[in-house]
Amino acid sequence: MKRLIKSLFVVSITLILCACANINSNIMFKIPKGENFTFDSIPLKPTEDYVIGPGDRFTFNFSTNNGERVLSSMTGINNADSYNNKNNQLIQDYLVRRDGTAELPVIGLLKVQGYTTIKLEDTLTELLSKNYIDPFVQIKLSNQRIIIFPGRGEAKVVYLSNVNTTLLEVIALAGGLSEDARANSIKLIRKNKNKREIYKIDLSTIQGLKQAEMIVQSNDYVYVDVKPRIASSVLTEVSPWLSILTSVLLIFTLTRP
Repeated sequence: MKRLIKSLFVVSITLILCACANINSNIMFKIPKGENFTFDSIPLKPTEDYVIGPGDRFTFNFSTNNGERVLSSMTGINNADSYNNKNNQLIQDYLVRRDGTAELPVIGLLKVQGYTTIKLEDTLTELLSKNYIDPFVQIKLSNQRIIIFPGRGEAKVVYLSNVNTTLLEVIALAGGLSEDARANSIKLIRKNKNKREIYKIDLSTIQGLKQAEMIVQSNDYVYVDVKPRIASSVLTEVSPWLSILTSVLLIFTLTRP
């Protein structure tokens, strides 16, 4: 009996140790202990405009005479309703291919990778001016998005309708922080040219309001660290096995002469 109890004790300790190895194994973007890691300086405003790349989508709104019909539709003159119906058909969504090109009407294939929206508007205006009188071009990126992990719970993909969307707005659009989230430990990961920069943000105090107003950019990752649940995690991992061991011990005790 003593040997059995000792064996069960050893097995229980082994299971607990194995469970400890799995505690909070779902936490992402950990910084290895002992590593001399330095976070990047937080840019409250983008240092440059967003650059179009493969996978982006954009709408292309085109009019002639320097946008005269657009102005007419806004003022309600010159049969604006008729123009609106027609103009809606001119607004199309275009995909930037892997090679950085997009297929556009009249123009055909055009290399747009590396362009900002302003540069693309200027380029299209210049190209269309060969066939149209005073072309007016509007470009709007239609799939700009942020991926946010607000602590424990579901991750969210937040689409940006405003180029000046702040970090606080993104968190609000994602439903706020979860109960186990650490407001003092938020990582914002941004692709800057050929590398990812990582910023650590603390929104736990009123002093963090300035950081909360930083402007986010498309393809940013916002990851909120969570408070570890050591006791409950160990109990969750070990409970099924302890239940089996307890049942075995009970059966052995009852059947023992």
